[in-house]
Amino acid sequence: MDIKRVMAFVSAAALAAVSSGCGSNDKKSKSEREKSTLFMDYINASDVTQTETETQTETVTTSSATTAHATTTAAAPKHVSPKEKVSAVCSTQFNVDSVIQRADGSNTIKIPLSDFIEEGDEISSFTFVIYPGDGSSNIGTFKGGCGISVAEDCTAATDKGWYQSPDFSAATEGAYGEITWEVPSEIRSSISAGGDVMFGYWWGNVTSLRIESAVCTYTRTREVPVDGTVSKDVGASVDHDAADNTVKIPTAGFLPKNAVPEVVEYKISAGGDLKKFTGAFAYESSAGRYQSPDTAVFTGDSSLSLTWFVPDEAKNCVAEDGALVLGYWWSKQQTVKVDSVTVKYSQGDGKAAVTATKPAAEKTTEKAADPGKQPDTKAAEAKSGSFRSAAQIISDIKVGWNLGNTLECYDYKDWTTNAEIAWGNPSTTKDMIKSVKSAGFNAIRIPVTWGEHMNGSTIDAAWLNRVKEVVDYAYNEDLFVILNMHHDDYIWFKPNDGDYASCSEKLKSIWTQISDKFGSYGDRLLFEGMNEPRTVGSSAEWSGGTAAERAVINKYEQDFVDTVRKSGGNNAKRTLVVTTYAASAESAAINDAVVPKDDNVIISVHYYAPWKFVNGTDKSFGDSQKNELSAKFSELKSRFIDKGVPVIIGEFGCFAAADEATRSQYYQYYVSEAKNKGIKCFVWDNGNFNGDDSYGLFHRSELRWENGILGGVMNGAK
Repeated sequence: MDIKRVMAFVSAAALAAVSSGCGSNDKKSKSEREKSTLFMDYINASDVTQTETETQTETVTTSSATTAHATTTAAAPKHVSPKEKVSAVCSTQFNVDSVIQRADGSNTIKIPLSDFIEEGDEISSFTFVIYPGDGSSNIGTFKGGCGISVAEDCTAATDKGWYQSPDFSAATEGAYGEITWEVPSEIRSSISAGGDVMFGYWWGNVTSLRIESAVCTYTRTREVPVDGTVSKDVGASVDHDAADNTVKIPTAGFLPKNAVPEVVEYKISAGGDLKKFTGAFAYESSAGRYQSPDTAVFTGDSSLSLTWFVPDEAKNCVAEDGALVLGYWWSKQQTVKVDSVTVKYSQGDGKAAVTATKPAAEKTTEKAADPGKQPDTKAAEAKSGSFRSAAQIISDIKVGWNLGNTLECYDYKDWTTNAEIAWGNPSTTKDMIKSVKSAGFNAIRIPVTWGEHMNGSTIDAAWLNRVKEVVDYAYNEDLFVILNMHHDDYIWFKPNDGDYASCSEKLKSIWTQISDKFGSYGDRLLFEGMNEPRTVGSSAEWSGGTAAERAVINKYEQDFVDTVRKSGGNNAKRTLVVTTYAASAESAAINDAVVPKDDNVIISVHYYAPWKFVNGTDKSFGDSQKNELSAKFSELKSRFIDKGVPVIIGEFGCFAAADEATRSQYYQYYVSEAKNKGIKCFVWDNGNFNGDDSYGLFHRSELRWENGILGGVMNGAK
């Protein structure tokens, strides 16, 4: 939404950008997160030394009921890969970065197990990395406990569906601690990915603790398609402080043609004990790139083995120019050496394996789902290939909130260097986003302007990292997140044939970089190509544009979709959001909108209506206003939803002109009536509470809501 901006006079002439860092204590692992981006340059690996062991191939018999038609040429039999049972100890690190208090009532934190494991994994332990809340005090002896969700029939449970550990104590190292909980063997088989793990702080020298990260160690056992096993001596060293802190191993000449890696094992060594190795796995090629969550291993040894069960998202990127990648974020040793890599692979068309089916007598029976239990979408998302369709995501969204007038600020450099706070809102924090979730929203739209943060065609790395940080605030709260390109449509974007070629290249460059940065995220992250693409200042700017302008917008939308899809990885199936000219709900705009040729897109419009009520000219909200809204929602349903294209209202709201009760009624009716037509809504909130453009709903600095308006929104979403 274009708004009038009021320039604030800043007494210090400019606000300095604040950077954070960590001290020299080699136990701290904040730098690990800062390094968790795999760079794309290859290193020279040593010559391949293959010791290939081909797996004995099963004989697979295929029968058909009848041969109805004779064929002159018999079809080539489809290769079926034999299965091999593979078991390995694995670990996943989840960055928690949350503070708990020592006081009762605020001294525990729960983390979804789906952040660590998949269904079928058996957990052996958790290690929680902790610091004092103030960052420097001596924690002393830690006293606390842990708990975990278990099956209701677990005989060792301390409560129905829950196991609570006995209280325990652990020594710390002053301002740093690694608190390990060994999960009792008698409950391990009763733990599933749909539950939670709890960490509690009962006593210590400090009043609060910051849980920086949690590492889950587990055994993964899978039957995987395996046609062969091949090993390669690598002998490549990597420095965790290097600009490229990865080892890349091209698969050409190492794996057979059309081989798909299924399980990868790296052997690593160093010049001394590692203490804690942190890194990540990846696969990259011209078809795309996938990076795993971080892995972390606590060890007093100077060598270790790391096993990666390659997920389908990575297999989708397999190509002849592909490379296996190991990232090295931190350990006690500055450098480590990747000694060798061993790969179990399936052989097929290079994309997927067909696996032999077990005889019926050997089939395992899965435990039936509890029909009364709500599906755990986060656990489902963690499983390979479980991306929901656009329609399913719309179904799962309750109601959304816009982080307005924040990361999309532009034309600000005359009075501040900090774009995020340029239009009067504070910098976004985790607590703000947690409050958004607590208020009842399960989706957030994050508007971002990119054009003023670019050097030529390259997005400034610091800006991209800050955007990622804010996205992570929301994504880690299990919210659906829409990330867009916002006021670029005001400062450089032009929808006409004469400027199409140059603007299209810039659009594609921006979305190529965004796609690369966020390519490994699951289906709760959506991309929105453009905000309100239009000809600024034209006579038809807000009335749907001209036919020629609308046609160019359609081309830009297809460019956006094609660019994201070509980036590969999870972006190949990510839900994308497109819009009409100026995101207009005018009939001309929605009728001329061409939905890109793609099976997984949502169309978004911005509908600030009825306008006279929105801008405060009318201060009553009655039947005529309701009828106007209902008619437009019906039009959107007929034009898009009935043809299989989901719809969202990406922005809506009203000024703080009518009394609170009337505005609450407006928000409730708007959200409810849209929902009745299958449309989900995102409230526009610019943090302004008075006068023109006063769409404010959430007092961010105070973590306080306009409760009357919020109640209307939430009642409408029921």
